[in-house]
Amino acid sequence: MFYSQFPSYLSMAQRYSKEEKAKWLDSSSKPKRRSPLRIPESENSALIAENKFTLLGRVTNPKIQRPRALVEYMVQYWNLENRVTGRELGPERLFFRFETEADLQLVLKKAPYHFKKWMFILQRWEPIVSEAFPAFIPFWIKVNDIPMHHCTELTLNTIGQALGPVIDKDLSDGRIRVNINGLEPLEMKIPIRLPTGEVTTVFLEYEKLEKHCFSCFSLSHEEKACPLKPLVSNKESRILGINQKKTLQNLEDGKRRQDARRSNWPARREEAP
Repeated sequence: MFYSQFPSYLSMAQRYSKEEKAKWLDSSSKPKRRSPLRIPESENSALIAENKFTLLGRVTNPKIQRPRALVEYMVQYWNLENRVTGRELGPERLFFRFETEADLQLVLKKAPYHFKKWMFILQRWEPIVSEAFPAFIPFWIKVNDIPMHHCTELTLNTIGQALGPVIDKDLSDGRIRVNINGLEPLEMKIPIRLPTGEVTTVFLEYEKLEKHCFSCFSLSHEEKACPLKPLVSNKESRILGINQKKTLQNLEDGKRRQDARRSNWPARREEAP
């Protein structure tokens, strides 16, 4: 009885044909695909200048590492609470903005870094847009098993350039500092052909390398989560490389230190005034 009080033209206006209803349903069920929105050019030199002392970071294992927690921890770790600010940029990326070039270079010099036992990437900001940025980790790499009479600066530099941009060299210890792409699996050995024609293999030892996949050598997951199933199912029968042995040793040492702190904690509380 209530509806009968409305004018008849309203009820007529709400009657749609089957064809009209079908068109309405079809158009609403399809997701809209918008073409890229073009941003006009604008004056951004001030923003570029503002970020000249900025490092852009990326976690290698987002399931374990949280960018916000990483930022808070590293600012304290560097002891630069009043001279650097940072913030997360989504689930994988983050940035640190320094007040001076000296502080920025000091942090870069001590790289690479890890958080929650996993490596993270820290690279100087550049005004570019790329999903692959940042990507480089500056590793010191010791090259093992180079024949002694071929262990020259040229040999080290040639091996380093095959891995990535060479930053520095330490001929006395057979080391090279190379910007390694942390988004790709690490190389643990390289076959080389000597000037005399013989072929041999050199083994790479990454300094400060923490957790990584022992199967594919990726920095983003553990071996149990590796999409490339290990060829050897029995882990005990597999021969571990230099880096894998060092990683396991570091984890064991860390666990012992943690257990020692826990065991001493009650005694410290009793001694406290």
